[in-house]
Amino acid sequence: MSQSTQIVGRAADAITAPGARAIDAALALNPISAQAAPTPVDGVEGANRLLRQLGITTFTPTVGLSLDLTLPVAVGGAVAGPYTPGIGNLTVANVSVNAVKRGEILYGFLPVGVFADFGDKSGVHVAWFNLESLRGGLGSPLGGLTDTVIDAVGRRARSAPIPDVVFDATVSRLKKVLSIVPSNGVRGGVVDTGSGVVLCAVYGTVKRGGTTYFFLPSIGLTRACP
Repeated sequence: MSQSTQIVGRAADAITAPGARAIDAALALNPISAQAAPTPVDGVEGANRLLRQLGITTFTPTVGLSLDLTLPVAVGGAVAGPYTPGIGNLTVANVSVNAVKRGEILYGFLPVGVFADFGDKSGVHVAWFNLESLRGGLGSPLGGLTDTVIDAVGRRARSAPIPDVVFDATVSRLKKVLSIVPSNGVRGGVVDTGSGVVLCAVYGTVKRGGTTYFFLPSIGLTRACP
């Protein structure tokens, strides 16, 4: 057997490894994944349900303030690594390529209703304080949740000895799992908090039409794994 044939054969085996099976299982349990563009989440309970479906533990709900005097709501949340939202522990070719590593926390923020998911996405931030190490951070910006997860998995995979064909197949399946995320300003970001119990607050601005809303902090506690 030629060397190129052997590489392709090993890659095919890796695609059917536990990580790929985990992705396929997530797809089988996700009836929304076939939709090209899920509708924006309507209501706090819907926001809680979607974040929990991605494995993100929800925080207290919050409201957005603006000059138009309406009070839209949003829900923040977090999940500690090793973890990949919508999948769980993602291992490909015996290598962990999770979006969130040990000692890290992924934060999510989901505004209810139709909000902008284009242009500058850096208006939402997270403040955190590790109650065990006494470390903290203020103002770490979040980006688009789907982009954040896929980019993080991509960085892990590119730094590992994983063939391109395996990486491409993993990312393709991961995108299908994350297709449940509505395009309405859902934010996400990975923060290196170190291990311990972490007090978290997610807050910031998101646009709806020509109006910018400042969302008060959505607060919760998360334990980051050592």
